[in-house]
Amino acid sequence: MTEDFGKRYGSARTRVFDILKDLAWHDRKELETVAGNRYAARVHELRRRGYVVEVRSSTTGEGQAYRLASTTPGAPPAKRVKVYVGEEDAAQLLLGVVSASARDAIGRALRSFRINRDKL
Repeated sequence: MTEDFGKRYGSARTRVFDILKDLAWHDRKELETVAGNRYAARVHELRRRGYVVEVRSSTTGEGQAYRLASTTPGAPPAKRVKVYVGEEDAAQLLLGVVSASARDAIGRALRSFRINRDKL
């Protein structure tokens, strides 16, 4: 069964957005308080939804600081399906040969992608 990442991370992403929507700079410590140590992944998810998130060195010496350029998302970047195949399958793909195991891996990756396409 494929995990529904939208259910798992949606609320943390919303909390990060709620902090950043004032368009001011926020350091990593502030984002960690609402999204844990995976706050950068939630920032990445916002980018994947089309938001422009700016980054600079924090003025407090706490690593990086983040801010939204706008509360209106732009066009999201094109999404890609990530497929993991074995070394031999990859070599065969370069030759134009699709093995059964490569076809299975592509099918699993595409199913997972389609389930989670609009959630991250």
